[in-house]
Amino acid sequence: METRTAGVLIGALALCCLTLVVAAVYPVSTSSSHANVPASERFEVGDDADAYRTSGRIVVEGNVSLAFEATVTADGARYQRLEEEGVTSEQYQASPSDPVYERLRIEDESDAERLRARITDDEARRLLHTERTDDNVTLVVAENGTDLAAEISGSASVFVRSLYVVGYERVDADATDTTVYGPQSGWYEGTEPYRVTDATGTVSTGADTPTVESASVSWKVTDPAGSYAEYLLVRLTGPDPRHYELAYEFEGGAVDLDRPAWVEDARDES
Repeated sequence: METRTAGVLIGALALCCLTLVVAAVYPVSTSSSHANVPASERFEVGDDADAYRTSGRIVVEGNVSLAFEATVTADGARYQRLEEEGVTSEQYQASPSDPVYERLRIEDESDAERLRARITDDEARRLLHTERTDDNVTLVVAENGTDLAAEISGSASVFVRSLYVVGYERVDADATDTTVYGPQSGWYEGTEPYRVTDATGTVSTGADTPTVESASVSWKVTDPAGSYAEYLLVRLTGPDPRHYELAYEFEGGAVDLDRPAWVEDARDES
């Protein structure tokens, strides 16, 4: 009897050890990110409205990585402002057939000189004004033959596609005019496996469409993290998980847009 009991205990202990080894090598389950959702169901940009206002912001570890705001009016005027590290760009177009005026503020002078050289070599672009201060270099440019609304849509898609990193579950069983989703923590497969923790916030779309109306989400990412052992090793020896915050808004409907004063000056110089 004692021999049999010892055998049972040894077998149970071996099974427990095996379970711990497997857990160290593999996560319990792998979640499917939003990028793997069928194309017809993925979050998308609502750029088919005649007039709208949109904005977005991506913050990594407390620092703004990318931000934008844009307006498209029913009478054809367009405006976009983009901010990224070291560069701020403003663009304005009175109508789809008019030139696009752009004002660039670049903090690094060598970067500004390289950009200035590319602009002067581009037959479609005209450098109208250059100004240097202790803080930055400002370039004002005019360009023909492009519709700024297409660029605005492309900028907005950067923010919407950034939502694809994680998976989502619907969280509004009773809503009728919108559909609300919540981001999910979990283990995900990418170029390298990664683990998402502390996922919170919501993404709202139209009731019967994947068009994103608003998003305010955040999460932390540890990578690579293909197993519990790798996850713990990265946490012990590497930096803390990177904290991402993402906000996005899209509002369709009548909007007003005043021509910026710097555009008036640029029109006088062109």
